[in-house]
Amino acid sequence: MAAAFATAALAFASPAAHAAGTTLVLDAQENYYLPTEGEGPILDLGITASGGDAHDVSVAVDASSLAGKATMVVTGDCVSTGTLKVRCDVGPLSGKESIDPFFLKPTVAAKAGDTGAITYTATASDAATVTGKTDVLVGGPKLVSRPYPALKGIAPGAVFKRTPAFANTGTAPADKGVMLLVQDSDGVSLARDHSNCHYSDGPDAGAWCRFNTPVAPGAAYKTDAPLRYTASKDTMYGYNTYVVWPVGGTAPDSFDPSNFPETGTGAPLGLKSVAAGSGFTGSGYGTFATTQRADYQALGDTVEGKVGETVSITVGVRNNGPGRMGFRWMDADNSGTFVVTPPAGTTITGVPGPGEQGDPGPLWNCTPGKAGAKSYTCDIGSTDFRPGDAVTQEFTVRIDRVVPGARGSVRAVENPEYPNRDDDVANDTAAIAVKATGSATSSPSPSASASPSAAASPSVSGAGSGSGTTTGGGLAATGADGVLLRAGTAVLLVMGGALVFLAARRSRAQGGR
Repeated sequence: MAAAFATAALAFASPAAHAAGTTLVLDAQENYYLPTEGEGPILDLGITASGGDAHDVSVAVDASSLAGKATMVVTGDCVSTGTLKVRCDVGPLSGKESIDPFFLKPTVAAKAGDTGAITYTATASDAATVTGKTDVLVGGPKLVSRPYPALKGIAPGAVFKRTPAFANTGTAPADKGVMLLVQDSDGVSLARDHSNCHYSDGPDAGAWCRFNTPVAPGAAYKTDAPLRYTASKDTMYGYNTYVVWPVGGTAPDSFDPSNFPETGTGAPLGLKSVAAGSGFTGSGYGTFATTQRADYQALGDTVEGKVGETVSITVGVRNNGPGRMGFRWMDADNSGTFVVTPPAGTTITGVPGPGEQGDPGPLWNCTPGKAGAKSYTCDIGSTDFRPGDAVTQEFTVRIDRVVPGARGSVRAVENPEYPNRDDDVANDTAAIAVKATGSATSSPSPSASASPSAAASPSVSGAGSGSGTTTGGGLAATGADGVLLRAGTAVLLVMGGALVFLAARRSRAQGGR
């Protein structure tokens, strides 16, 4: 919380009144900046029971000094108790809890420079009452970041640099200084160069730095030295991002100082004045790409059985490395596709029907969504496609007739926006062979369609070792983070004939997450 760097006004009752020694500590931001248009941020408020547990904890929040200048939108579990007032009942409290009770919107009467205050009163049945205050300013500073340029052609394992920059487009100065938070994708490490910066001890969490330089309205600054990153040797794609805010103001929701236990040892990072301009758009974000490659190997199978039978095959793509795609949280939907063409004399006999695609549960990652197509294009649905990982789809296939020499194919296709730069095209296509017995002119038996079934393919932990996880059914794109499903799921889908899906099994150490 931003309040970790500003002291809210707190009043404590005498400890003698509470023999248990438990005290309440309000963690309130020092300043709340209400824009003249739109809406302000959610108020950053927390409470801690120090020295023991507290019970029947409640926090009353009063912003009535802003009557006529602001309206309130209540969030969380708080309830309105009057105009611009809320009560947040916490109940029993052990340790710290965030409350985040509301955000404010300016009225038409609000003018830049108007002021007010938000006050807090925290009570408990077995701890002293405490109070606090946040000063409110209409208008205030507005720090807007400049996007990073997209970087390409970075050698695997090489160092590259980023320079954050921002402008104050608000109506008041950030007179106490500026906070900077940098965060990055997995696969890069940030050099711990500066003594006024605090660094994460895990991947992709970055660092935060404090600058005591006041930033006047209309002024713009950049860091006086670039941040230095090193891309890991298997990294192909990634991003860097940063955000700035006034000291004492509202911090990003993702910011927790305890996640950054290490302090830099070099010279302090400073700020250098630059010309303000149109390049400050508010998004401190930029992608990078290395020259690393990933060899995609198509995985074929054999259709084996008698004419009239329905059998299953499993086909897909494996990443043979040395690079991993690793662009989750970016704008890519997949790591490429694979095109499945069934052999002559066979038919893909089933597709999921309406309502049969569950969440959670397997999804059909191939098009078209119908049986009997001449070919199917399936997503490599993992955006964290590591060396050794595979994405597969299990199809059910009816053998209609014997066609001598018939062969289908599986062909790996790169994502043109995020190419895997495969320099071994010989294994990009694999055969779907046929071993069929029966008359070449036989017709399939109308009763030969097999009952659909589902089975999970075996998984092998690939974290850190380079060995991969075979994922089933091309179903690896489900879930909030768009990566391989972490639990195997068997699902029965029926339409016409039979189509078998494999859910993914994924077990990978998260490396600091």
